[in-house]
Amino acid sequence: MSRVAVVSLAGAPRVNLLPASERARREHDRLGRVWIWAALAAVVVAALLVGGAWVWNTFAQQELAAEHLRTQELVGEIAGLSEVSGAIATEKELTGYLAEAMGSDLAWSDVRSKIESALPADVALVGFSLVPGMPAVDKLTEETVVGTAGLTGTITLDSPNTIDIAAISRQLRTVGAVAQSDSNAIAESGSEEGRFTYTIDITFDQGIYSGRFAAEQEGGQ
Repeated sequence: MSRVAVVSLAGAPRVNLLPASERARREHDRLGRVWIWAALAAVVVAALLVGGAWVWNTFAQQELAAEHLRTQELVGEIAGLSEVSGAIATEKELTGYLAEAMGSDLAWSDVRSKIESALPADVALVGFSLVPGMPAVDKLTEETVVGTAGLTGTITLDSPNTIDIAAISRQLRTVGAVAQSDSNAIAESGSEEGRFTYTIDITFDQGIYSGRFAAEQEGGQ
């Protein structure tokens, strides 16, 4: 007995009856829509980039304007400070002139006291001829006053008796600020009989200067 072959169909058969021209048209339309969306997307991205660049440029311009304003303020402050700097420079210059002019300022009462402290009780300081040395422009220190002449000249002493003028000269050398002391001359007083006049060469160091007008040394405290 023979068997009959049976073909089982999975579904209804499909047949594309559209003509090739229609299929080409639809494919063309589909591609057109894809390109349109791609173009729109490109436009949107470009717009975002342009917008971002505009926003960034706006902020940059604002920052630039702020920095320009700050620069102008600093220039104004510097201009104001230049007046202060000029005043300070003028003050420093005037201080230098004052230090040079008054660098040898001293109190004669102090100098006289130093001399009289080394004299015997009956000997009096009656005259002097002293000239100042170089002015002390900078502040005096223990190192700078010693060995630098402050006053140089002679002093005149008066006594009713003859005295050991050499011994007095040596005694004067022990007085602070006296750098040198040497007997010069002895003479009988012409104004009053029985009195004697003595002349001593003397040099004071700059320790006798007051230093009131001296300037601070550069770099000093």
